[in-house]
Amino acid sequence: MSSNYSDKFLLASSLAGDEEAFGKLYDKYVNDIFRFICMRIRSREEAQDLTSEAFLKTWQYVSKKDTKVDNFRALLYRIARNIVIDHYRKSGHEMLAIDEAQFDLIEDKELGIEDKLKHKDDMRVVRKALENLNSEEQELIAMKYIQDLSTKEIAQITGKKSGSVRVALHRAIKRLKQELK
Repeated sequence: MSSNYSDKFLLASSLAGDEEAFGKLYDKYVNDIFRFICMRIRSREEAQDLTSEAFLKTWQYVSKKDTKVDNFRALLYRIARNIVIDHYRKSGHEMLAIDEAQFDLIEDKELGIEDKLKHKDDMRVVRKALENLNSEEQELIAMKYIQDLSTKEIAQITGKKSGSVRVALHRAIKRLKQELK
């Protein structure tokens, strides 16, 4: 069963009164959403609070009458993204670049110690290059290559057309390559 069908089944079950079904969706996505929020919020405690808020708002949204959800994961990411944006609007601060700690989470467990050190150095170089991109370019690259979201899901999250996302992602990657030279 594909993930999207599994999500639709769990969502329908939770709306029908199965109290554990939404908990299964929570368990399935909580680490990904937390990592997504942590990439923009440096405070771990705030990121945990915002993650909880994302799931609460998602539940409130889906439990409304006549709400149709085609892709639960994309909806959850869109809500989490909007919560982060609102967080920065309320605080009056500028959105932060991707946190270095998040790059430490991206590692190949099969590598030996020497290769892991090289990988860590490579990640530092990439992170530095990403800091020179604007926040939209950083976000697109993070969603695609760190969060492993499809172009279609990114389009649903950002409210843009898939073609626009593909073009913007292509340009972001091109700029990143220039920064890495």
